[in-house]
Amino acid sequence: MTYASDIASSVAGGVDNRLADGGYFELGASVYSVNKVDVRQSDYQSIEPSLLLSGMYQYKGLFVEMVHQSQDGINLGYNIWNSDNWSLDLLFANLKSSWARSEEYNPALLNEAGRNAYLMSEDSLYIGAGFRATRYWGDHYVFQYRIVSDYYDDQGIQSSARLGKSWQVRNWNFHALASVEYSSSTLNQYLFGVSSEEATELFPEYQPDSSFGYGIELGVAYPISESFVFRAMYRINLLSDEVTDSPFNQSDYVSFFNASISYVF
Repeated sequence: MTYASDIASSVAGGVDNRLADGGYFELGASVYSVNKVDVRQSDYQSIEPSLLLSGMYQYKGLFVEMVHQSQDGINLGYNIWNSDNWSLDLLFANLKSSWARSEEYNPALLNEAGRNAYLMSEDSLYIGAGFRATRYWGDHYVFQYRIVSDYYDDQGIQSSARLGKSWQVRNWNFHALASVEYSSSTLNQYLFGVSSEEATELFPEYQPDSSFGYGIELGVAYPISESFVFRAMYRINLLSDEVTDSPFNQSDYVSFFNASISYVF
């Protein structure tokens, strides 16, 4: 019986490694490098170490997924239908990082310096609900479409279509993943826009429309032993004009590299 999962897990582990009831958990260490894309990344470091916590578990269709460095965040959902080649999931909660401006201040009452500080924002969450459809071909190809709408802070709609392939060379498991991502105008305004009452000389008024972005990911995994796994991955995402024209933006792409060693339970 086929069950869907985050495409990052499916394609990196091989399509023939899909889970029924049960799951896995990984604990390890990783190091990653990413270019600075947004002026609000005030604590930016070009290379940073991080703790690796990753895993997924499924029981009678209910599932939770927390796949390390996935583009699709943390997922809680239920598999409502599946066949040999297709699977359809309801996503009750899709969690991703976001930006939020302080609710303690009214920007219309702030001076120029105060509005600049206000616009630098704070870390927040995007929590959405929607559905996900997955198509499998043979043992090595996966296509996945997902769409979610935020119910935590009315941030708008995110959608993605991803096509992945995996292949094995001796003990090395390689994968490639191509992506198209859609963001609604509401989401882009929330993340990258500046209203007339918020605008300053440094951050002029900006109202973006909806947008599409494109990306590709290449990765490899190698089992060091029965329990330890080495992984490396490089991803590049090209940003749309709606993002790059924002006064917060500092790059027209996101370049990301990650390498890790983890213990698999």
